[in-house]
Amino acid sequence: MTNLQRRLHKLEAHLTDPSGLVPHSRKWLVYWDTQIHDYMTNEQAEPVRFSVEAVRAVMKFTTDPASLVGSIAGIDE
Repeated sequence: MTNLQRRLHKLEAHLTDPSGLVPHSRKWLVYWDTQIHDYMTNEQAEPVRFSVEAVRAVMKFTTDPASLVGSIAGIDE
């Protein structure tokens, strides 16, 4: 492994949040959308700490048809 590769791995480790995913990636957004959906529908088995960044991103994502949070009836009332 080259020095550049080691530095890149170290940098990538700092760019992840508690989910273990890179913030604002599609996988990260879907992960937090699922976590917040489960919390809002009382399906969450264990407590999860949501970052403000994740909540803001999911709230913007609610208009996407793929969003579970956006599919909750009455959420935009």
